[in-house]
Amino acid sequence: MAQLPPEPGAWTIDSTHSFVAFAVEHFTIAFARGIASGPTGEITIAGDPLASSVRASIDATTLTTGNKMRDEKILGPDVLDVAQYPTIDFSSRALREQSPGHYALDGELTMHGITQPVTLDLTVHGVITDVWNKTRLGLTATTEIKRSDFDVLKWGHVALTGGGFMVPDSLQVTIELEATREDA
Repeated sequence: MAQLPPEPGAWTIDSTHSFVAFAVEHFTIAFARGIASGPTGEITIAGDPLASSVRASIDATTLTTGNKMRDEKILGPDVLDVAQYPTIDFSSRALREQSPGHYALDGELTMHGITQPVTLDLTVHGVITDVWNKTRLGLTATTEIKRSDFDVLKWGHVALTGGGFMVPDSLQVTIELEATREDA
């Protein structure tokens, strides 16, 4: 039942049931993790699925690591500077099928006022009709980005005497999305 392909048309990201998570090494021995809630946007499924597109935005002020002091640093002028750059935005350019249900989604990510190309590894989990009679699409996207590409490497990128960094350049990003489309 959940393996139906999404029908062509506009799908709205369900910000209540979607989130963006990140993980970054900390002192080379553990990971710091965070989450941003409520991504918004639209997925347009084309008749030819590979011509589909995505536009999405994250309210950067919702980002939290569960540590108030670290959150203040990340949201402040030394890292994301959310007062000046309150959103993180993505716009797709191309979709390529890797294997059934798995795709590479190429696009542009804008963070901290800088736009860079990124590729998301995309897994489509399927489509269902929910209890409110809305057609619901589920998918997961993952990528790795470099903080230096977005000029947010200033804080925490301190070399350790034993090798590595307090907080390295790369971080892993996982996006869990549900999108809805009203049934006709």
